[in-house]
Amino acid sequence: MAKGMGIGAMNKVSGATFYISQMDGIVGLGYDTISADKLPTFVNTADITDKSFAFYLKSNPAASIMTIPGKLDAGYTLKGKHNVVEKTYWNVAITSLQQAGKTAITPTGLMGAIDSGTSLIVGSKEVIDPLVEGITVAQDSSNVKDLPDITFTFDNVAYPLSADDYVVKVSQFGQTQCLMGIMSTAVPAGFHYIIVGDVFFRRYSPYFNGNDNSVSFFTENETATPFLQ
Repeated sequence: MAKGMGIGAMNKVSGATFYISQMDGIVGLGYDTISADKLPTFVNTADITDKSFAFYLKSNPAASIMTIPGKLDAGYTLKGKHNVVEKTYWNVAITSLQQAGKTAITPTGLMGAIDSGTSLIVGSKEVIDPLVEGITVAQDSSNVKDLPDITFTFDNVAYPLSADDYVVKVSQFGQTQCLMGIMSTAVPAGFHYIIVGDVFFRRYSPYFNGNDNSVSFFTENETATPFLQ
């Protein structure tokens, strides 16, 4: 950990997330504009000149890492770099959403909130339902190979996800079920975002750069060195 990064204790929490999730705390990585009581964020309070960080998520949680500051260079190739268009979450412009190569929706003013704190990809019914129309995930994964690709395009850079990417396997009480990792939900009026979470990150490693307010995505090469041998 870089010098100067502060950690505070929570004496009281509310909400089901805190009781069912396997976590010890929260590290705020968004912009100060949405921090509690406008407090400085974790990265901005550190005595580091490079205000950037990256995530490398694997199907095996023990093999996943975060780098701060900076990113890994060996074994990864840049897929696309995008300017942050709104500084709350790390929001980038969405220009197209496709299923099986066909446009499901042409968004206007829609942003992708690139959020490591969300497990799935979530948006409004008006946006997500046309994108996933006709896709049903069998709980036993038996039809995954038959499901179409879904493509998110940020600033005209296409990011296809295969069913292996967007189908999530959940193990509980000794049983494993497959679930759709892209879902719609009720949102307030004026909500112009798709929350792009960890489902996306397992295919495209995100690099959040506070030095120039950009988000880049990288793909792993075959020559990348595993984090755990």
